[in-house]
Amino acid sequence: MAPRLARTPAGRVPGACRAAPHPPPRARRLAGGLSRSGSRGPGDSRDPARREPRPALVARSSGASGLEYEEAVSPIRTSISVAPAVEDVRRANVQPRRARKWIGQIRSRRIGLGSGFWGLREYVPGDETRRINWKASARFDRLIANEVEGERSGDAVIVLDARHEALVGPLPRSTTEAGVRAALALASEILAGRNRVGLVVQREVLDWVYPAFGRKQLFRILDALIRVRPGGDWPFDHIVWVLERFFPRNCHVILVSPLLDREAMETVEDLAARGFGITIVSPSPLEIERAMYADDPTLEVAYRLMRIERENAVSALRRYADVVDWDPREPLAAALKGVSPFPRHG
Repeated sequence: MAPRLARTPAGRVPGACRAAPHPPPRARRLAGGLSRSGSRGPGDSRDPARREPRPALVARSSGASGLEYEEAVSPIRTSISVAPAVEDVRRANVQPRRARKWIGQIRSRRIGLGSGFWGLREYVPGDETRRINWKASARFDRLIANEVEGERSGDAVIVLDARHEALVGPLPRSTTEAGVRAALALASEILAGRNRVGLVVQREVLDWVYPAFGRKQLFRILDALIRVRPGGDWPFDHIVWVLERFFPRNCHVILVSPLLDREAMETVEDLAARGFGITIVSPSPLEIERAMYADDPTLEVAYRLMRIERENAVSALRRYADVVDWDPREPLAAALKGVSPFPRHG
């Protein structure tokens, strides 16, 4: 006699309830994790067309062959935070300019622990055997050892300008969104070099994340960047007050700002006068606004005039900092190629 299968209250047979050579679309989404999104921030699990909660939790039991499965759906409304894609800037020379005592990947231009060749000296008892330069020893008829350049780490603080005055363009492609992308890419790359990274965001409130090492710090910075919305009327020179009181004195400041007002430029001058090393990554508001309109001879003339004005402002700021004038439609790594890895003198 064939066994009788009892049906569940939902009308399904427990154990092997349906044949599925391929999982349904929802199952593929769950198996693949979060899908790519063009935007960032908290998402809603409700279906915008039906105004009903989507199933957020699916428990599935499959047979040994993997061709049959049974699932239970719990209609829980939940929020999902979507992070922007991290741009690859590994080939750019993005690193703090001043090294501290911790071991890292910054060439300190001093003798110490590292891997880069620095010079030669006479061998002394206690030196490691692998440091002996046998070719030089044979030439000078005495033991000669290699000196290596010390590699250390430093502190960097990323300052994101998210004020109303710094907003140009629609939100998915605005200067603020471009600044968030740049800040996340820079934080990821600098942390990968075993440096400490902090974050300051100027918006409705003044947010900051104190410098720290490691992957956990990247998630702290990511969490702060996901919440960024343009707004606020705080004076931008409050950045100087926060950096002087709550952050290391020898940290390197990376300012991400479209540089739309005189206040931002005066803040750069003030930071340089107080001894901070500065790098500016400026999402170009001209390129964002130009992409919003069709080709027009009058607009082209206006664009050229404003382009000259912006180039003059950037040229003036280069006396105090390395300035990267970045077109957000292009990869950030290409714009960062001109950044010097060492501080400028003179």
